[in-house]
Amino acid sequence: MDLAWMLPAIVVVPLLSAAIVGYFRNTWSKGLVSWVACGSVAISFALTVAVAAQYWGGGTVPIRSGLTSWGSLLDLGLVADGLSLWWALVVTGAGLLIHIYSTAYMGADDSYGRFMAKMNFFIFAMTLLVLSDNFAGMAIGWGCVGLASYMLIGFYFTRPGAQHAAIKAFVMNIIGEAGLFAGIAFIYANFGSFKFDDVFGAIAQGQGSRAALNLIGLLLLIGAAAKSAQLPLHTWLPYAMEGPTPVSALIHAATMVTAGVYLVSRAHPIYEVASGAAMTVAWIGGLGALFGALVAAGQFDIKRVLAFSTLSQIGYMFLANGLGAYVAADFHFFTHAFFKACLFLAAGIVVHHYHGDQDIRHMGGLWYRDRFAAITFGAAALALIGLPPFAGFFSKDEILLAAFSQGQWALFTIAVLAAGLTAFYNVRLFSLVFLGDAYVPPVKPAGKKRSRAQAAADHGAGAHGHHHATPAAMKWPVAILAVLSVVSGWLFFGHYQLTALEPAFPTLELHAEAVNPVVAGLSVAVALVGGLVSWYLYRPQGARRAVELDPLHKPGILYHMFYVDTLYDVLFVQPARAVAEFVGDLLDPRGIDGVVNGLGTLSRELGGLLRRWQNGLVRSYVLTVFAGVLLVVAYYVFYV
Repeated sequence: MDLAWMLPAIVVVPLLSAAIVGYFRNTWSKGLVSWVACGSVAISFALTVAVAAQYWGGGTVPIRSGLTSWGSLLDLGLVADGLSLWWALVVTGAGLLIHIYSTAYMGADDSYGRFMAKMNFFIFAMTLLVLSDNFAGMAIGWGCVGLASYMLIGFYFTRPGAQHAAIKAFVMNIIGEAGLFAGIAFIYANFGSFKFDDVFGAIAQGQGSRAALNLIGLLLLIGAAAKSAQLPLHTWLPYAMEGPTPVSALIHAATMVTAGVYLVSRAHPIYEVASGAAMTVAWIGGLGALFGALVAAGQFDIKRVLAFSTLSQIGYMFLANGLGAYVAADFHFFTHAFFKACLFLAAGIVVHHYHGDQDIRHMGGLWYRDRFAAITFGAAALALIGLPPFAGFFSKDEILLAAFSQGQWALFTIAVLAAGLTAFYNVRLFSLVFLGDAYVPPVKPAGKKRSRAQAAADHGAGAHGHHHATPAAMKWPVAILAVLSVVSGWLFFGHYQLTALEPAFPTLELHAEAVNPVVAGLSVAVALVGGLVSWYLYRPQGARRAVELDPLHKPGILYHMFYVDTLYDVLFVQPARAVAEFVGDLLDPRGIDGVVNGLGTLSRELGGLLRRWQNGLVRSYVLTVFAGVLLVVAYYVFYV
């Protein structure tokens, strides 16, 4: 049975739902909005499962569907192969769980319909990105993903912080897209096609110089680094946490920020030849893994800790891709989508308890009030740390093994150190949120207009003293993701992930790797050391806990993210603002407008002068003619 017709449906159904929900958002009930929005993603997921079953059960022959064609310049189509289906299953599957979670988390919001329409639009954009069979279609999906990110980060558009965060993300992604589009333009200039098969087939036959492919690889890397929040284009990610928690889980953990990983994996024939660009990918990933883990250890916003954790984990994926371990990178994407989405959604339950307060210094003791959130968050955190038998252990071990087996000792050391820091910030986060005594807000002294009884009543009924029951629609997706955070690693490790992804890399010799006891043992040992040090510092009676919770304590360099954002502000933002102010306040009104106004004044004065001769007196006209004759005669007498 030919299932090619399902590929356009996977992409189009969420788009149609976005349009319908967006149009009827103010007239439909929230229940109907929920059914339509979640149902569309469920349909896309079911269709993806059906296509995947035929693909992997029918000899791994790619399933193709054409969309439209305008000659060789723009021949758009969709393809279902090992790589695209691997990603589409996560996008639609995790997307469905997060949509269900959103029905409870965002159900009371007045703009619920607008939110769900934008979430549907994102699913459309991401499926278009991963299922496209050419660079042009992927670029269209890439741009739509950026638009969806802008709309969802700035969902609370009345908040100045959300406006700033959305603009920051949009600008940084535009910088990345400039590099991506330039790279795609060079691809067409060198190979005369946007089609993956045409371009990669030409490279396999030796077309394209190494220098050209290195340039293309670096340009594509600019787009990948910006979209995946890698150094040095990472500064938008922590501010993107201004969006609702489901947005953080879907876009900034499970799918969108990993799009750069997909781009490099898909373009692997380019990087196989462009060794310089490939090593650049690896080093950006390695440094990003270390940088993100370090900064996460100094944050106080629960979602920012997880955001920098995402930066770090995507760094691991870039590291693997740069070393040619594409299966390891895509496997880590797979496990990371589950445990990081679980962490964000469990964090949403935590924030729900504290009426939107995301400061972990205002938490504590939640283990005794919400055991479900603590257990699911803990399971996902252990997967993130990479302890066996949790999912992250298996996928991270493959990345470390790639660096170890290739003798990339500097990158291997960086990756192992990042593993230790991952354990450090996760233990710190879990301890400050779930263990110890509950935070007690300071009581304001009673005054003339505020009695002591009222102060005590406010304190007793404060946001930090009231427990909220978690709706089932929020619990079930978190529970499923927590289970996948435990089992997805060993379930797909080795044979199954290799069978699923091997057809996407036909030119590479792939082998199922067993767990290397040296690499795995060293990784686990370093993680245990990092976790124990963090436990000593941040346990309920830890040496550092009181200082960390002191509201008068001044945060240091890690909290300020190594001042990279400040540096960018000095180097780029302030000069750009100064130039804009110079143009707006001086050059435009006095320069450009001055020239225009000056020409107008000159025309007016010349017109006034000439108007004096046009007075209606015959003698004036005779005098003018006489003067003209004299000038002509003088010209011929003296110059001719």
